[in-house]
Amino acid sequence: MAVDRGVIDAQLKDIGEGARWWEQREFRDLPYVLHPDEQIHGLLNGKLLGGRRPRLLPARQWLIVATSQRLICLRQERFARRQVEFAAGEIVRLDHRSRLRDYQIVVETPQRRYRIRLPKDQAFRFIGALGPLLPRQRVQPVPPELEPLSWIPGMTTVATLPVVAGIISKVSMLSPPDYSDRDRVERLEGTVERLQSEVEQLQQNVAFLEELLERRANEVALPASRHDS
Repeated sequence: MAVDRGVIDAQLKDIGEGARWWEQREFRDLPYVLHPDEQIHGLLNGKLLGGRRPRLLPARQWLIVATSQRLICLRQERFARRQVEFAAGEIVRLDHRSRLRDYQIVVETPQRRYRIRLPKDQAFRFIGALGPLLPRQRVQPVPPELEPLSWIPGMTTVATLPVVAGIISKVSMLSPPDYSDRDRVERLEGTVERLQSEVEQLQQNVAFLEELLERRANEVALPASRHDS
């Protein structure tokens, strides 16, 4: 049973959104996707990608909806609706960071890893809407003597062990990690972003030329049909 439109309109008003969303095909499917007790916390249009990279083919837009119970991704295809969702208990990790031209959220579940690309000007507000879906973890403080070593993965756990004092002398000889690999990845991502933009522009140019050729063919065919008649 679909959720009443009035209920959804009230939820949109609560988060500062208007009725413009009903113009989008994916959003008109949302009443059939939401649970009766589910509350919309945020929504926007973005790109849903798998865990592998880089990607040279342009990704299509999805409707990304954060609710009180799930993160829902919807896309209308030619004959059906495609839906990918993550329940609050299925998300084991959620990371986010700014990129060259957009903002990226990485969602990890026990089965798969997904990347969601968001517009930068809408990302901060949407990240806040994901709060109820984030896994709750108890964070242990790091002792002051280990603060310079907090860059080491797992140091928070190590700090709670009774034998931590004997470990300090060993780990103090380690140096911070080399970030050159990360820099190379960021440069590669920048190159991929530029290639994506060029491919999308090329596709738009091809579509325009096809439409122009079809229009010209119709214009030539029309006088010929009149002449034959």
